[in-house]
Amino acid sequence: QVSVGQNTICTIADLQAYCWGEGRSGQIGNGAGESVSTPTPVSTLGLLSGKTVSDISVGGNHACAVADGKAYCWGANSNGELGNGTTTSSNSPVEVTSTGVLAGKTISSISAGSNHTCVVANFAAYCWGYNGNGQLGNGTTTSSNSPVEFSSTSVLAGKTISAISAGSNHTCAIASSAAYC
Repeated sequence: QVSVGQNTICTIADLQAYCWGEGRSGQIGNGAGESVSTPTPVSTLGLLSGKTVSDISVGGNHACAVADGKAYCWGANSNGELGNGTTTSSNSPVEVTSTGVLAGKTISSISAGSNHTCVVANFAAYCWGYNGNGQLGNGTTTSSNSPVEFSSTSVLAGKTISAISAGSNHTCAIASSAAYC
């Protein structure tokens, strides 16, 4: 699997994450905060140590991965796009808050947008980060630095979400074999 962001590329090889390209915001994830021209392992000394990476996505200036059913992000975080309850950027992976709406859920896929991130967990959608255009799908335009659930009163209520894609200022999902944005 490969994901291409604004100026960064990440891939999964041998069940581990590798990134290269622009890295000044920490989106390479190797702890250095600098650009690299060849695939570089995302730091496995910390939170990703011994974990199997199953999904990866690069956003504007951040990247995220799913490993063993949990989400991890790294890079810029001025809008809360890392989902760890802060707006502090990180040059290495941090765990997305797994309490609150994600408590007890298994994350199956992740998508990093320009300034927000979304996941599918237990066939429901959750997002965090910038929300000025309503891209978090929770019926507001209030940004969040931790995961929020798509509104249960929306057209997605009661539907099974199988895929999600976070764009620049919008989000789309596949739910019960139909597309919603």
